[in-house]
Order: sequence, then C-alpha cells, then structure tokens
Amino acid sequence: MKRGVGGLVTAMFCAATMLSVVSAQSVDPYDVYNRHYEAVGGLEKLKAIKSVYMEGEVELVGAGLSGSLIRWSKGLMKQRTEIDFGVVKQTTGDNGQFRWVVDRNAKLQIKRDNQTLQERKLDSLRAEYEHLYRRSPWFELTYEGLEEIEGVTCHIVRTTNSVNDDTTWQAFDTSNYYMVRSVEKSPDQTVSTVFSDFREVSGAIRPFEQESTVTPPGMTQHFVATRLEHDIPADDALFEPPSSDVLDFVFQEGHSAENIQFEFIENHIYLPVKIGDSTRLWVLDSGAGATVVDRAYAEELGMEVEGQMKGQGAANTVDVAFGQMPAFSLPGIQFGSQNVAVIEIGWLFEKMLGFEVVGILGYDFLSRLVTRVDYANETLSFYHPEHFAYQGPGVIIDAPISQDNMFHVPMVVDGKYDGLWNLDLGATGCSFHYPAAQEHGLLERDGITSLSFGAGGRIVNRTVRFDSVRFAGFDVNERLLSFPLERGEGAFASGHLTGNIGNTLLRHFTLYLDYKRERVIVEKGDDFDRDFPSDQSGLQVALNDDGEVAVLNVAESTPAADAGLMTGDVLRAVDGRTVEEIGGLLEVRALFREPAGTEYVLLIDRDGKEFTFWIVLDDLFASL
Repeated sequence: MKRGVGGLVTAMFCAATMLSVVSAQSVDPYDVYNRHYEAVGGLEKLKAIKSVYMEGEVELVGAGLSGSLIRWSKGLMKQRTEIDFGVVKQTTGDNGQFRWVVDRNAKLQIKRDNQTLQERKLDSLRAEYEHLYRRSPWFELTYEGLEEIEGVTCHIVRTTNSVNDDTTWQAFDTSNYYMVRSVEKSPDQTVSTVFSDFREVSGAIRPFEQESTVTPPGMTQHFVATRLEHDIPADDALFEPPSSDVLDFVFQEGHSAENIQFEFIENHIYLPVKIGDSTRLWVLDSGAGATVVDRAYAEELGMEVEGQMKGQGAANTVDVAFGQMPAFSLPGIQFGSQNVAVIEIGWLFEKMLGFEVVGILGYDFLSRLVTRVDYANETLSFYHPEHFAYQGPGVIIDAPISQDNMFHVPMVVDGKYDGLWNLDLGATGCSFHYPAAQEHGLLERDGITSLSFGAGGRIVNRTVRFDSVRFAGFDVNERLLSFPLERGEGAFASGHLTGNIGNTLLRHFTLYLDYKRERVIVEKGDDFDRDFPSDQSGLQVALNDDGEVAVLNVAESTPAADAGLMTGDVLRAVDGRTVEEIGGLLEVRALFREPAGTEYVLLIDRDGKEFTFWIVLDDLFASL
C-alpha cells in the first residue's frame, strides 16, 4: 500500500473537484469574497476571534468506520486535531512553527517536507486574508460564473497561488453569500467539501456539518459538529508535539541487530518474521506507507479486522481494513503489537513468485530504526536511532519524510529529467510517474511493453533504455526505466514526484535509511559496477489458476513474439525437461535471462493441445 490512512484522514479536512460553470457574468471576485466575509460576521469580528473549539461525530461513509473528532485552533496557525475511529486514531498539530503528526501507532513525526511547508505558507497567508488583496503576489482570484448546486444558485470563484500548483474553487450562495462548497485540486488528488447547517456562534456564522470527498481514492468523510465555541482558553502546550516518541521495540542484545541474511528474489527483499510459533516470509518495503498483513493470514492469527476504506496502491486504489497485529520478532529484534493495514495480497505473491508471502514491513516497522541494506551480500542491519552515528564514506541525502511516509530523493536521467523520486525498496525497477512521462514526451518513445502488478492491480508499462542515470552523485550502469501507459489512480499518477526508484538501481549500493534524522545514506556497493542479467525473451510467465507456469504477456517485436507464443499458453517443458525438473516458476524465468543467442525448444499446451516452439534470446534493447 503506497499511501497510509494518515494522509487520507488529513486530506479529508482540505477543500477540493472541478465545478462546471452554468453561466458567466462580469462579477468582481474580490467583491464576492468581501460580501461573504461580511455575511458571516464581518472581517473585524472574524479577526478578533482568539480561538475556536469544535467537537463532533465523524464517519467514513461506506467504510464501516465512525467515531469522534476534536479540533482546537488558536491565533493564526496553532491547531490540534484528534480523530478517533476506534481501530484507527490520529492526532495532528501545529505549534505555529511547524506541523506534526502522531499516527495510529503513536509514532511522532515532525513534518518538514516541501509539500507541508508550502501548505503551511498558504495557510498563514489565508489566515491574514492575503487573498483579498487585489495586488497580492501570492493569490489571484477569477470569477467563473454561476452554478446550480442542489437547487441553490452560486457564484463560482477560482483561486490560484504562486506557492504550489493547487487550484481552489469556492461556491457562494447568491442569496446570502455563505460558502456552500470548496474544491481544491492538487497534482495528486481532488478534495471536494460541502458545507451546511449554518448557525450563529458568538456573532459569526459557522457550518456545523461538512462532507469531504477525496478522489482518488474516492473516500467520503461526513462530520457533524455537536459543539462549536469561540474564545475558549487554550494553553499553548496543547499545540506542542509529545515530548517523547513511541518505543515499541527492543533489541535482544545491545542496540543493534546486524548482518541478518535476507532472500533477494526477483528484485525484492524477503525476510522471516515470527508471530507466536509461526515464522513466515515478509517483504521489506520503504514504499509502503504502513505495515500490511494479508487478510487470510490476519484471519489465521485471529486478528479482529475492522473497516473497509480505499487506499492507494501503485496502480490504482485498493480496499484496506485495519487490525491489531500481535507482537512479532525478527532475528535480534522484538516488536510489540501494532495497528496494521489488512489487504488481500497473498494471492499476488503466490501468482508471481510461486511461494507464500504474508505481509509487508513498511513505515510502521522501518520508521523505528536505522536500516542498513547491503544488496551485494544480501544482509540487513538494524540500529537503534538514539545510538547510531554514521562515520562511513557515503553520500548523505537530506530527505524529509513525505506526507505518505516515504523518502523522496533527487535523481537525474539523461542530464535533464530531474526531480524528486520515491525511494522504494518494494519496487522491482525504476519508473517515471505518468505525469512526468507525459510532460517530457516519453509516452511516444519506442520500448518494450510489459505488465507489472501491485496493490491496486495491473499496470501496463513501457521500458526504455536511457543514456545516463545519476543518483547520489554516482553514474549508474542501470539505465532501463519504465513508465505506465495509463495514468490510473494509484501512486504512479502522482504529479508531485518524477518517479519511483526500485531495486534494479538500488542493488548497486549499500543504503542506510535513517527515519529519525530524515536522511538516506548511499555507499557504493560491492556490486556497483556489475551488469545484472535481464530478460532477453519478451516473455512474462506466472502461475495460472491451476498452479501451472503460463504465459502472462508477450511483448511485440521480441523473441517470444517471433516464436509465436501467446498469452495463456501453458509451459510444459524446456529442451525436454519438464517445468518440475527445471525447478518451477522462478527457475524458468532465469532461463530467459541467459545471454543473447541462447536457444530453447519449448513444449507448450495451448487449449489442451501440445505444440513445439523455438525461441532464440536476443538483446531486447539493442535497436532502441
């Protein structure tokens, strides 16, 4: 899962979808706004309010989650919001200097990523009513006409700003100038909020009901205020983050667990996790905004699973529930119980790998530790952040944790495609996000089309060879990058990032992921100069519903296509050896990574009949 519930819940309190204009008139948008503020109490009255306290009932519509919300605000920027859905709790705050979050596992995070800093800047300017100034260097208002909203005729005012790429649309009732809808569109999502049940509170008009819809993932939150008061005394300490952070792990010896062997299979990191008497394989994934348990395994553990909301996978949205996972351990480390996301993911690993994987160790695990990943020697080392001091030769990258709980780091492709990329230990390869690929005209480039799968479903990709890749100051041999051919609604649709860095590139290095100091340390690995074998066939195979090795995809103009292979073909034998004799799915894939010129005779079952095909491997990118 590529986006945690924390980001979704926070987004529900933004404003944002495009509004269609019914008719346009020559109306001054600044006059509309001034009339609005006069209608709800007047600027002098609003500016004189020292604090606001609000509490009420909140529901994630259709998700089976409901609970309470309490919110304080004081002065221009000080805020604190507590949301409690029972199985999911989160507190966010702003002390006037910085924003902070305490997530559902009590992990504290000081938010200093660029997106948050931009949002705080805009919040500060709006709090000072900068948007009413006609010559403001920060805001520009445009009147876009009239629109009927649930039988109410509304003025529509669009606001753009010079701080980020967000655009907002506000709808004001022409009869009383109350704001009945606010819409905010960012590069990643649209949030639409409808306001209703307006009441007078100490001379000011406030909405006691609001409903916000975030798209993607398409979740709606409904809030009804049961109490809303002005100028209630609020101690400044209320807006400060907790003085101490959660400590829900312990090392068996000292302050570290070093050189734990992992399995590097198909460019993913797998390691054993023990719960009770059961030890199963989990995947390590810095691109997962939460730790994830497969739903079937959650049932096996007897976890009580609640809710059914939408989260973002790589490709599209995914159904997410929540539960309390029992205490667990890895070699040398013991963790306490944690609140985790529950998703149906086991089938995907079984289909693509042929073995069982029951969970994803994401942010809720990695954020507690400093993690060293030595790809060449296939070892992991974990360090207590309070006792870790780096003294090596690596390049230190300042990487504030993003709103989706991930590291965003700079990388440059071909000397011109630069920007921030998500550092994703759970991704196989390197991929441009769709908006960046579209902006740079990459969608028209020739390449090899393939399928990839993740939480949220299937992605159709095109892989292209580039001339150069520079990461952390190093020029890397790995120059094959892909991009999705459709935008989708998942993480790869994000316009905030250039793309995603996965293990085909990262395996050239040794990495340190230091969440406490919000940095990534990059050292040359023992395999820095190694050329790793890649597919030379254009053939993708996976297990079908009967557990047979079958053709998943055949790329055009590749040896597999030239041989006449088709999607759905079942592989029975290679050069007279059965699939079982070869060793199964992974060993079959390895055959197609042999050098160009290697020939195979394939025995194929097509619709119940057996056929023989000849395939000659070749460099798929030699002519591209």
